[in-house]
Amino acid sequence: MDIKTLLHNLREEVSCPVCTNMYTDPKHLPCLHSFCLQCLKHWHISSHGRGTIRCPKCQVLSKVPESGDLKDLPTSFYLNGFIDVLAIKECKTSQVGCGNCQKKSSESCYCFQCCMFWCEECLIAHNIIQSNKDHRVLALKDFQEKDYEDVLKRPLFCSKQRHEKEELKYFCKNCETAACQSCVLIHHAGHAILHLEEEAERQTIELKSLIQIQRHDLQAKVDTLDRLHEDYAKLIQQNDDIKRQVQKFVDNLIATIEAKKQNIIVAMDDETKRFLETLATQKKEIESEIKIIESSLEKADTILKRSTRAEVVQLKKSFEEIFHETSQSQPKDRYPEKLPVLAFVENPKMLSTINAEEIGMVKIVHETKASQSVAEGKGLEEAITNRQAQFSLTTRDYKGRQCYNEGDHVTVEIIDKQGRDCATDLQITDNKDGLYKISYSPRNEGRCKVAIKVNGECVHGGQFIVRVKPFQFRPVSSFGGEGSSVGKFSRPWGVAVNANDEIAVTDQSNDRVKIFSSEGKFLRSFSKKGNNAGEFISPRGITFHNNGNIFVADCNNHTIQIFSGEGEFVGCFGGKGDLDSQLNNPMGLSVDREGNIIIADAGNKLIKIFSPEGKFLTKIGGHVSCTFPLHCIQYERYLIVSDQSDHCIKVFNRNGNFLYKFGKRGAGDGEFNFPRCLLVNKSGQVMVCDPGNGRIQVFELNGKFVGTFGTLGKNLGEFGCPSALAVLSTGRFVVTEAGNHRIQIIE
Repeated sequence: MDIKTLLHNLREEVSCPVCTNMYTDPKHLPCLHSFCLQCLKHWHISSHGRGTIRCPKCQVLSKVPESGDLKDLPTSFYLNGFIDVLAIKECKTSQVGCGNCQKKSSESCYCFQCCMFWCEECLIAHNIIQSNKDHRVLALKDFQEKDYEDVLKRPLFCSKQRHEKEELKYFCKNCETAACQSCVLIHHAGHAILHLEEEAERQTIELKSLIQIQRHDLQAKVDTLDRLHEDYAKLIQQNDDIKRQVQKFVDNLIATIEAKKQNIIVAMDDETKRFLETLATQKKEIESEIKIIESSLEKADTILKRSTRAEVVQLKKSFEEIFHETSQSQPKDRYPEKLPVLAFVENPKMLSTINAEEIGMVKIVHETKASQSVAEGKGLEEAITNRQAQFSLTTRDYKGRQCYNEGDHVTVEIIDKQGRDCATDLQITDNKDGLYKISYSPRNEGRCKVAIKVNGECVHGGQFIVRVKPFQFRPVSSFGGEGSSVGKFSRPWGVAVNANDEIAVTDQSNDRVKIFSSEGKFLRSFSKKGNNAGEFISPRGITFHNNGNIFVADCNNHTIQIFSGEGEFVGCFGGKGDLDSQLNNPMGLSVDREGNIIIADAGNKLIKIFSPEGKFLTKIGGHVSCTFPLHCIQYERYLIVSDQSDHCIKVFNRNGNFLYKFGKRGAGDGEFNFPRCLLVNKSGQVMVCDPGNGRIQVFELNGKFVGTFGTLGKNLGEFGCPSALAVLSTGRFVVTEAGNHRIQIIE
């Protein structure tokens, strides 16, 4: 019995969920939830119960005792023991009532045989009685941890009237109930009677076997749920992929039809243009002839009005010739009376084909090939690192004016044209001869300025171009495969790398930690399935500490277990619950820059930080900020959290204040399907395992999408539920694949 855990918040343990006060006459229902007897009676009446009662906590329906009286429900003896323990613990601040005279005192004693408190006066009478001479009595102020355990292990007494002082020592197999000596003689005559301890040992073995079966069934359900999560995500991905394929096919069809439409329109335009040109020529000819006739008529009218008769006679012949020429070509003789009619003749065969045929169909295939996925690796752009420059300074400028004094503080800034810092890992080396060397890693491509300052005043500036070189992830190798042997995995989850490039993996369904070399050679493993110290039930997160120890999140035992680098059990902390020092399904682990352990306490919707010794320090998140946190890492002054159920990455400051988030559910760039663990690379970019989409995505710290790598599949460069990342000293990445039961090395 872990007495420290029990005593940590005992008042909460002995508080009735209905009235929230300390239990009075606690009874427990068949669902094992306990309540005050009076609370149960009021609840039963208010809920109109008759032969049944619904648990106020879990709502399970149970039968009331045959007597119809709820007082015949089993008494919760262990809660009565807790109530006594609480009274003993708080005796210094509150008085305890004597079990004989009810007088309250802080100087009382406790009798382990009578299981009651005695004041100083009544204790004298208790000790006088000859039958009590062997009773163990201890003053409340002298209680130690072992004594509290003895109180909780006190004997149980019969609840039958007039038998209250008789201990339950026997078990009736016919009635399947514990009984005292008097009950055996009076109520169980002729029944098969066993000693209670013997029967308890037998039933304990049966219960352990039943519990083990239930744990196995629970783990099977958890594994099934994980697979359902992955299948769910895969179906979403397939749905999105097929929609994109359908849209692309339809777009191609539309583009083809649009091209054919344009061909017809161009042909129509050409024919129309040809006829328009003919008509324009004809129009021009007619207009010219009209002008000639109008001019001739105008002249004729003028001559007739102004000329003499002799002139009219002389010019008549000329006019006759002019009029004769213009009348020779009439429009109706040279030009058609009707315009040509152009018409569009539809292709009925094509229309009927489109109406009759589908553009495609949805087909169920047994396995998704990598080529069927639309997503492709886009690569990233990484700044050229270790760029170097040199500059020299003298205390006076070229005109001899004093610039600065020897010993003044020199600083260097590399900024862009907007004045923003555009370099990381900036280092200055002073050889003390006025010559300085700077090295840095540019953040972005573009023109930057080196600003050299002495005591805050700029004394030098120069510009240079930062070039970036593109690169892509390249799969190098993989190892593992499904199985339980030394080099195999069953749903590997967490991964960590130590200073020797040893790769530690939590083999989730095999309930072990396995350690490999950077080439994938099996080195050692430790632990097994169980709920004892050093044993696991579904281990998840794992991290190496700089003290050499290995920390493992034992998810279904709700603890963080600590091992030496060789796998020897060192200790553990946690335990199921919602107290600050407790955990509920811990997932991802990491170590902050102070060496403290950052835990994604998924079941409690919190990020908790503990010292390496297991002391609770602080917590971040809660029901408002996190829904199901999977992993948290510290980078600079930020805490970056992967929130699986919210399908996004959330960023907090070191004090736990929420700053911003990025990502949403989906399969596009910057979208997630149940994101898991994350990592910050040497360029300060956030790499996120996106298992539902079968890929790893990369972002700037501000959430700007940078690139993605991988697709759903089983080949190298493809992923089956990528879960966690770690980086080797060579810069290569180690990725666990729960769906493919392997480790993949990426360069």
